[in-house]
Amino acid sequence: MTVTLTWQTILFPILVIAGIACLVFLCVVFANLITTLKKLNTVLDDAKEVTEFVTDQKNKANNIIGGMENSISQVASNLKANKNIIKNVSSVVGATTSIIGVAKATGKKRAAKVAKAEKKAEKKAKKETK
Repeated sequence: MTVTLTWQTILFPILVIAGIACLVFLCVVFANLITTLKKLNTVLDDAKEVTEFVTDQKNKANNIIGGMENSISQVASNLKANKNIIKNVSSVVGATTSIIGVAKATGKKRAAKVAKAEKKAEKKAKKETK
């Protein structure tokens, strides 16, 4: 009994086994790919919600800043208009301070003169009583 082996009879079962192994591997890869895609889909949904929230907050902030821009420009124009008033008030305050200083100096001089006169009167009164 002689058995003849050809390359075809040897390689065919090996190729069939390799093909089955490749199909099993592909099934495992696709199963893992499906779970990964499901997780990716949930992550993308979360990212979409976060993006919508951030966009909404950005729009609210832009509206607030836009309102503040008008208010700030009005305050700046009011300050420019009141600049002369502030200069005038500071001039009045300076003049008032000068007047108060002169009044204090004059009051001190008068008080000194009165004190001197009182001392002279006391001395004179003492001389007369002796």
